[in-house]
Amino acid sequence: MIRVKKTGGFTRYEFAIVVAITAALSTILLHRMDGYRRAAEEAAARQTVAALRTALQVEAARHPETAATLAGQNPMRLLARPPADYLGEFALAEPGRVARNGWVFNLRDKTLVYLTSERERFASGKSELPTFKVELTRTPADAGKQMMSLALNEVGVQGGR
Repeated sequence: MIRVKKTGGFTRYEFAIVVAITAALSTILLHRMDGYRRAAEEAAARQTVAALRTALQVEAARHPETAATLAGQNPMRLLARPPADYLGEFALAEPGRVARNGWVFNLRDKTLVYLTSERERFASGKSELPTFKVELTRTPADAGKQMMSLALNEVGVQGGR
């Protein structure tokens, strides 16, 4: 009697090992991808703040007489095109009610709030939301005159979700 040797496929034990290794590698990959997503979200938020600060400086240089009226207003209106993650103007009683992440102008206290998709703030890990406000600042100038300028300052944080 001639025995034919089976030469196709994995045994159950080998298959279980392959599945376990694949699951471990997938977990590591997903964890790394989440870190890259958070870093990209933070970079986009920082770039939006830089664009808003530049737009404020340009507007204040073009129309210095309107600097006082711009203070406390929504700075997103100064951009030619708001960022894709701008959600609009709301009276935020509870920031957790706005489900997705993005920029929101809070009509109650005239601040621009970045609602993150995570519970923690970007780098600090605190349960707080970055909050910015357009403020009118006075700086000493030549000949004792004071110059008025606009600034987009981080005014603190609001409680997280």
